[in-house]
Order: sequence, then structure tokens, then C-alpha cells
Amino acid sequence: MNWDKQILRVFPKKTSYTPEDPLTYYPDGIIQAPMFSLFPTFDEIHISCSFTWDKEYCIKLQEQYQAFTDRPVKVGGPGFASAVGDFVPGLYLKPNIIFSSRGCNNQCPWCNVPKIEGRLKELPICPGNIIQDNNFLQTSKKHKDQVFEMLRSQRRIQFKGGLQSNLIDDHFVENVRSLKIDELWLACDTDQSLPAFRTACDKLIKGGFNREKIKCYVLIGDDMEANENRLQEVYRMGAMPFAQLRRDFKPFKTEYSMEWKAFTRQWQRPASIKAHMERGTQFKDYST
Repeated sequence: MNWDKQILRVFPKKTSYTPEDPLTYYPDGIIQAPMFSLFPTFDEIHISCSFTWDKEYCIKLQEQYQAFTDRPVKVGGPGFASAVGDFVPGLYLKPNIIFSSRGCNNQCPWCNVPKIEGRLKELPICPGNIIQDNNFLQTSKKHKDQVFEMLRSQRRIQFKGGLQSNLIDDHFVENVRSLKIDELWLACDTDQSLPAFRTACDKLIKGGFNREKIKCYVLIGDDMEANENRLQEVYRMGAMPFAQLRRDFKPFKTEYSMEWKAFTRQWQRPASIKAHMERGTQFKDYST
């Protein structure tokens, strides 16, 4: 790590994205402060909050930790809509997970990225195999080419941020064809986005990709039957859908009925999705 300060980073829970170096800690529901002497020397404590429903817990952690150390204890992150600066690999995400840009120029009503991060800003490119940009395809051709060049030395490459379907062009397809791609994640959040999604899938399939590589976030939570139809259309077009329940940017986690939760689980498991599509079952046939 080569940061200006030695920062002990605290995350409410450990996930596949959080760092694992000696200056990270996961309290996992515990409020009391850890034995800070067990950690390498640090200058500050940063409590990183990704979700709004963890805010209260993170504030309690801050209060508790500050009583046991004279180091500054700061709390922030996406859950607090904190200002977004330059990206530092390995600080709040594992080193192989990178942002080559921040922000987005769209104004989708269900997305808070433009409100928190502002308009798209290109960043210095760091080595990594998981590209988490909110809208990589809005970056300039020069920037994309620099990212592609970096990726030529990477394996199991994943574009996880959600590629905007109507921006997938021949330049993008030709470049990703030459890379060791593991997953390409698109998004299909409304029925109106289906035609552009179909065109994007056709280009990627023609470029040699299949459902094993083409994945799609599908926003759901309003009309189950309509959502089911869109999920099925995504599958028929050649991608593997992944249902995501809409979450409001509120202090508490949006609650859904057991039926909605069962429906979502069904559309998050590839084996279940494949069986569901091949048998022609409907969303209420959960036992099939």
C-alpha cells in the first residue's frame, strides 16, 4: 500500500469485494471496539458504509471507536452519499477491482450515481481485471483503448458495472474479442430498453460470445408478471438475466413480500433459470 496515510478501514461485513490486508477489520454486528494494538500502526480509522440501512450501525461504531483511540475516526461511503474523489486501488475495494471512470451522464430516475458522483470523469488507469465503472462506454475512445491495452495482461476479465446497451459498438466488440473475457454485464432496467438490448446481444453473439459470458442486471419490484416477461426476453436474446430488486436510497432496507423474494431468488440462479425457461413454467411454479 502506498497511501499518504496508514488507514485502518472498517467494513460492516466482509464481502467478495472488500480488501483483506492487515489494515482491514470486519466487526460483523459487533459494536465494541477491537484491540487496536493488534493492527499495524495507523493514522486514521475509516468506517466504510455501502448501504443506507447500515448507516446507524456505522455511526455507533464511530462513537464506540472514538472512545478508545486518539486517532481520527471517520465514517462515509456510498451509504452516506460521500463526495467521490480519485479512485485508489486496494483502499476500499480489493486491488484487482478498479474504476477507470466515475459518474454517469445519464439521469435514470432509479439511479443515484449522477447525484453522488456527478457527470462522467475519466481517471488514471490502474491494473485490474474487474472493471466496475458505472458507465465505461461513456468514456472517450482514447480512454477505452488505454483500458483495453491494460487488460491485455489480465485474465478472467469482468465488466461488472453494467454496460449501456445502446453504446456497445463495433469498436468495443472487436477489442473485447481479443481479451480473456469472463463476464460482460449489461443492464435492462425497463421494457423500453429491450430493443437496444437485443441489438447489443446480437453484436456480442456475432462477436463470439454466448450466455456463459453475456450477463444482464434486470431491475424488478413493481409488476411481477411484466418483470417475468422482461427476464424471459433477456434470456431468449442470448443473455443470462440476474434479477435485482429496486432499493430506495433510504435509511432502511426496502422490504418485499415472501413471494417477491422467492421470485427474485429464482431469477438469480442460472440452473433454476435454465430449467424454468426450458420447461416453460411461470413465476408461480416455484417448485418446478
